[in-house]
Amino acid sequence: MSISTKTVALGILAAFLLGGTAAYAGGGHDHGSHAEHGDAQAEEPQALVFTHYTESTELFVEFPPLVVNQPSRFAAHVTRLQDFRPLTSGIMEVELRRDGKLHAGFRVREPARTGIFTPVVTAKSAGRYQLLVRVRDGELQATHDLGEVTVAGAGETPVVPASNDSGDIRYLKEQQWQNPFATTVAEPHPMRPSVPGFATVVAPADGSASVRAPSDGYFSAAEPLRTGKTIARDTVLGYLVPRLGEGADIGNLLVEVERARSRLELAERDLERMQSLLEQGAVPERRVLEASQARDVARVEMKTAQSRLQQRSGSATQAGIALRAPVDGELIAVNVRPGAFVRADNVLFTLADSTRRWIDVQVPEKFAGALMNASGAWLEPQSPDQGQPVVLDANSGARVVNINSLIDSHTRTATVTLEYPAAIGPRLIGSRIPAHVFQGDATPLLAVPRSALIDDGGQPVLYVQTSGESFARRTVTLGIQDGLWVEIRQGVAPGERVVSEGAYFVKLAAAGGDEIGHGHAH
Repeated sequence: MSISTKTVALGILAAFLLGGTAAYAGGGHDHGSHAEHGDAQAEEPQALVFTHYTESTELFVEFPPLVVNQPSRFAAHVTRLQDFRPLTSGIMEVELRRDGKLHAGFRVREPARTGIFTPVVTAKSAGRYQLLVRVRDGELQATHDLGEVTVAGAGETPVVPASNDSGDIRYLKEQQWQNPFATTVAEPHPMRPSVPGFATVVAPADGSASVRAPSDGYFSAAEPLRTGKTIARDTVLGYLVPRLGEGADIGNLLVEVERARSRLELAERDLERMQSLLEQGAVPERRVLEASQARDVARVEMKTAQSRLQQRSGSATQAGIALRAPVDGELIAVNVRPGAFVRADNVLFTLADSTRRWIDVQVPEKFAGALMNASGAWLEPQSPDQGQPVVLDANSGARVVNINSLIDSHTRTATVTLEYPAAIGPRLIGSRIPAHVFQGDATPLLAVPRSALIDDGGQPVLYVQTSGESFARRTVTLGIQDGLWVEIRQGVAPGERVVSEGAYFVKLAAAGGDEIGHGHAH
């Protein structure tokens, strides 16, 4: 006797010994594939097929019609809706109920293999029953109410209801579990109309600054700065050594340093003498203040003379005028290197608030009238890898900063400026991105994620899941787009479940491609 035959016999014997209608029978499970039972199942009547959803799980189950005292092995596929991956552990209970009372229960304590439970159900009496399938795995608890089923009497031919499955594409659970896959329900979603434009990322006007050269000279720094570094306010970015006048040589500079040092020493001694005389009451306080100011001027002259000498001899990196960061921010542009000569008013550094960005969206003239109601924008993906558009509105922390409805005479566009957290949108200042500006209030419209759509020969197409492993191809008519969502005007009904991730693999399955994974035979 084969292992499978022994398992079925043990299941029947257990159900018989238990006798009571409210007992749970421990159904056996099979660690092989469905194909191993293909010959046996080919002789059985057409299977009953159910697909049912709870908030946390999807159940796709197939089993032979229920007949008194005949074992019916379930092939119950359980998928977690959180990530659309198979359930790898847990307990499954199958209940037959009538008038709210449990008449028979059957349990398996683990999947036969990943995602598939195979409880054996043997009914003891004919009639109509409510069929419940319960799944428990840690905190996950789900009850799938499959409605009423008929248990045929011994010797009767079971009646299998006609299937309402309209899908002609087979994409098996094992394939869904191996590839990227997800579904979502087509339902009304708040949709806002938008107008197209082109956006440029800029630094916030109130959170950016440029450091310019105060005069012609040479830039000096201990080490070169790199973009992306966060800089605190008043941090020294480098030094500008002003260019010397014509005819200045090293000898004259040495003489100038000595003269400045002499003037400083005389000024310091004069200040000490005045302070002593003030203590004796011999001079007024004003004389002390004048001496203090003269000492300060002599110090500056001394420092300047030393800087000029250092510039000419190259003996110091900190000679010259200190260039400091005017604001806290991220260093986004460095236009100078140590030793480089710069002209007055050249931009040497640019800093911007690292937490915020602004984006200027230029909208064509014919749409400018709609901008007064602008509430945000959505941006096209910058690359195929990004996948999804970026939505900038109040829900994502963005806000409209300015609306300039004056039409530019050269570009024939108006401009909307938005501020957004740098973490949610493009950071690269100066980048250009296709954009759409929201205008008007949101209206509930039938919509699906944009990821559900694929281009099939120039037509927008999506795939509707008609049962756990069956799908139907639908050509759809699109309406407005709102970030991640697109309106469906024709082709899908509310409540239908569409493939929102992995639609291309379903397309391959429709074409009969073998490269998408191996299937099974039920």
